[in-house]
Amino acid sequence: MEDSKKNESTGDKGTRQCILAAARQLMAKKGFKGATTRKISELAGVNEVTIFRHFTNKKGIVVELLSEMLDVRQPLQNSLQGDFTQIREMLIDYGRTYYNLMIDRKEVILICVIESENHPEVGKLFSNLPLSAIELLSNKLKSFQEQGHLPQQLNVWSAAAMFISTFFHAFLAVHRMHIDLGARMTEEQLFEETTDILLNGITKGT
Repeated sequence: MEDSKKNESTGDKGTRQCILAAARQLMAKKGFKGATTRKISELAGVNEVTIFRHFTNKKGIVVELLSEMLDVRQPLQNSLQGDFTQIREMLIDYGRTYYNLMIDRKEVILICVIESENHPEVGKLFSNLPLSAIELLSNKLKSFQEQGHLPQQLNVWSAAAMFISTFFHAFLAVHRMHIDLGARMTEEQLFEETTDILLNGITKGT
């Protein structure tokens, strides 16, 4: 009896993930409106009733997809736990981690970009991605500042915001506007040169 319930639970979880994967794929290509529950059900290989049983409506699917996207805080925190001897090393690693997290969540992010204007609640949830990254980085920079490694007059939140926005817009340039950054620089050069520009700006005149 218990094994039967366990198998049923596992099956429900697998079905739920199939629905989410189909919705993610369709919304990235067709937007919120174009990804109907009928098309989602066809791609997922289930009937529409199954979708409504798991999510109630299409908005429920979107909320869960966004929740997947918003789980970046822990991996970003983990990236700041390294034994860094230099601020530059820490920044390069953090920029790399943040950018790769966006790559891993590309489909969901593109859904948000498409739908933010028409659905303010999506935009509000979406903003948590860069804001979480900025908050964690500014706290780390603050600790370096308190140790005397950064100027006391530095606004660490502004520095973190400028740093994160570079990678955020680089991601959009490549994956939304289809600009080939590879013709100008590698990803690793992006991480290193963004870090150097920030540090040069911070230390200039000190």
